[in-house]
Amino acid sequence: MAFDYPFYFLRHGETEWNRTHRTQGQYDSQLNETGRAQAWHAAEMLKGEPIERIVASPLSRARHTAEAVAAHHDVVLSFDDHLMECHLGDHQGEPHGPWLAQYWAGQYDPPNGETYRDFCERVWNALQRTVAQGPNTLIVAHGGLWKAASEYVDMEPDLVPLPNAVPIHVTPENNRWRQRVL
Repeated sequence: MAFDYPFYFLRHGETEWNRTHRTQGQYDSQLNETGRAQAWHAAEMLKGEPIERIVASPLSRARHTAEAVAAHHDVVLSFDDHLMECHLGDHQGEPHGPWLAQYWAGQYDPPNGETYRDFCERVWNALQRTVAQGPNTLIVAHGGLWKAASEYVDMEPDLVPLPNAVPIHVTPENNRWRQRVL
């Protein structure tokens, strides 16, 4: 399935675990004070954009970021479990370690977690299904999803790793996504 429509993507605002480099994965961490401010700033930046729907990861950090944006748009906000961050198994809650770089390279499977390949396939299918709903969809999710998508398309410019709460507009063109930071 091709990506037929341009869309928006927004990584959630900062959490304390982002700040202290602890592994979140699917742990349901909350936005910290900085993250809440980032979410409201991103919402202001997206205020004038023609967003027609918002689909988010149900994890609190993405959900609260999406709610901040939805407060400025008269659109339906829905959630999709397939847009959740990778499940990093027994490592969730631990400080980042050398295993994390190996995971992102597809060379390490976390105990009781999701393989990188399975994560990439889940994310790619979820992104395709979400964008197929129509143009001007905003997806609010996680940085790992953006990394996973980069396994399937060339991104110009390369925004991996994607910073917290920086909204981007994506124009798909064959096997390339042209990205514009708002």
